[in-house]
Amino acid sequence: MNSRERILTALDHREPDRVPIDIGSCGPTAIHVDAYASLLAHLGITEKIELWDLVGQLAQPSEHVLEMLGADVRGIRVGGPKNGTKIISDDTLIDPWGITYHRPEGATCYNISEYPLRHATMQDLVKYPFPDGKDPHRVIGLAERAKQLREQTQYAILGEISGHILERAQMVRGFDTFLEDLALQPLFAEELMERILAIECDIAATLLDAIGPYLDVFAFKDDVAMQSGPVISPKMFRTLIKPRLKKLIEVIKRKTHAKIWFHSCGSVYYAVRDLIEIGVDILNPVQVAAKDMDTARLKREFGKDISFWGAIDTQHVLPFGSPQDVQAEVKMRLRDLAPGGGYVLASVHNIEADVCGANVWAMAQTAKKFGTYPLQIEK
Repeated sequence: MNSRERILTALDHREPDRVPIDIGSCGPTAIHVDAYASLLAHLGITEKIELWDLVGQLAQPSEHVLEMLGADVRGIRVGGPKNGTKIISDDTLIDPWGITYHRPEGATCYNISEYPLRHATMQDLVKYPFPDGKDPHRVIGLAERAKQLREQTQYAILGEISGHILERAQMVRGFDTFLEDLALQPLFAEELMERILAIECDIAATLLDAIGPYLDVFAFKDDVAMQSGPVISPKMFRTLIKPRLKKLIEVIKRKTHAKIWFHSCGSVYYAVRDLIEIGVDILNPVQVAAKDMDTARLKREFGKDISFWGAIDTQHVLPFGSPQDVQAEVKMRLRDLAPGGGYVLASVHNIEADVCGANVWAMAQTAKKFGTYPLQIEK
């Protein structure tokens, strides 16, 4: 099979020739520049490292390296509006939502330092300069890129937006402040989320008008869980977040036949059935170190209705384990998630700065060696 056939077969819950691999197609499967430099050194490759995400300090792997890794997916990310990110200094920037990011000395990425709507009132929401989701600058050149990938390569094509609703509200308001809003100012909280949802729907439609027919997978994200459980109560999720995610998915489905890929970090077990109900086809990143995220259980309970994309531990194994530990991790996740299809192997979120190139290589090589169907993986 070629890569596109491999991905589509797996997402159809059938067994392809081998388990597909994703490294670097989108934000949650990307690789930090330091880890990528280590991978290049491990492979004995000298090349200029391109940076595609300034905040996360994420590298754009070269086509040569992606081919060596066996990566089956190529990504197309929506761009920013014309008057987008403002670089304030070498260590500070302001994004199109007005969120200030700062990179302290020695840090491997930027973090939020100022929340623009921290002290906002309902009246302030009316006047706030939210970004334009319909700005055509967001998709300059993307239709040509998607057409080229479709016609000149055999890779699966993934389109990506942020899609954050709950998370974006926290990012503009402050994590703690918005949690208080949900309990104490529900009208304000809902008005803010409605404005965010409208923008994300416009961004999705703008991107999909340009590249929708070319896509195999469409990815968006919203962290609705943390390490130990839901970030808000399940009832609140089902009342306030789930209907808005459903509206965004409805916009996406009107514009493309691509599979719907939803990313949420953390212990998202409580919401998996809800996500299936509103049309999610793929769950990412399958944060295996979080509570209730046992991969065998997830496959057993939900594997007929949703595919899994990720699951190779970035919290403990990839940064701190040996290549042999990585091999054992990959084999375990293959045993749990790959039978019958429905699994794309990837890291749990970004391959971070402290991951050595030998471990990245071990992940890819083990996936190719032991991910061949019919699976024969000893414990």
